[in-house]
Amino acid sequence: MNKKYLKNIIGLTLVEVLIGIVITTIMMAAMYTSYNAVNQSYSKVSEKAKISKASRDLVSMLMRDIRMAGFRYYAGTHEIEKFADDTTASCTAPGMTLPKVSYLSFNDGFNITEDSHNPVVIRKNTQGEGSTTTGGAGEICCDQIQIVYEDFNQNDLLQPFKKYRITYFADQTGTDEFIRSDGTVSTITRYGVYKKIESWSQPRSNLTDCEFPINSILKWDTCPECTTTPVLIRDHIEDMEFIPFDENGIVIKNASGQFPAPELGSWLRNQLYDIRGVDVRLTFRSKDHFFKKWTTRITTGLSGRDVSRDDRFLRDSVIVSVHTRNIGGESF
Repeated sequence: MNKKYLKNIIGLTLVEVLIGIVITTIMMAAMYTSYNAVNQSYSKVSEKAKISKASRDLVSMLMRDIRMAGFRYYAGTHEIEKFADDTTASCTAPGMTLPKVSYLSFNDGFNITEDSHNPVVIRKNTQGEGSTTTGGAGEICCDQIQIVYEDFNQNDLLQPFKKYRITYFADQTGTDEFIRSDGTVSTITRYGVYKKIESWSQPRSNLTDCEFPINSILKWDTCPECTTTPVLIRDHIEDMEFIPFDENGIVIKNASGQFPAPELGSWLRNQLYDIRGVDVRLTFRSKDHFFKKWTTRITTGLSGRDVSRDDRFLRDSVIVSVHTRNIGGESF
């Protein structure tokens, strides 16, 4: 081969190749570090947004139901005429007439708390759907709220007037274990928010009855839109607070810090219809560890219920005030 031709061939020495590999490695390491930092930042923002969204969704649901508390349905001319045209009843003309206001029985729940029809009942530190409290003011989770309102279904000829009771409460969904920085294993109780919907049952026996029953099968029962068992709507809740206040913005409670409920003393019973609004605080925590370092963090409550935690979870609170616009004036 021509030596002159060989001299014109351009190549890389071993040193140059090694330098190229080192530079490429440094660039790849820098790119990976940048990607990892961005990815971690995105994961944190995404996790925080997920917790915030869960809180807002539940708050929206609560606001809608609390605003319905105490609502009464007044039948209009169309509904009354529809029932007056009921030719299946063996009544005198023009047949059965629908009352303008609900005929459903009212139970104040003072003797049987499970049958309470009061518009808003708040129980502090109550886990599960029962009415038994579980701890004092320092209890971490959670309050319970019951909301009752009326509605109407013109397609249900046996019971056109409806009364619904919605209960939001927290209950344990399990425990989470995590290893601390010193190697010890700790556990934290996990709570979830449950929702239960019931309908008051007081129907006619059949369409030939000429009157709606004053006393019939009186009980909270299931319905197509009800839930036979409580439904878990959000998990990993840290705390849920409901605080009732009156028309002057003053919290309604007794000297022991109890809110109005039918099973309590007469003073608190009488305050049930003074409720004009409810302050709501929901605090959720992240499912997995969020922070790198173990740090003591304090979750601040609305009524001095501050909780200190030493872990790596993220917690986020949403606080709103909801007005009960249907309570007051004519009794429910």
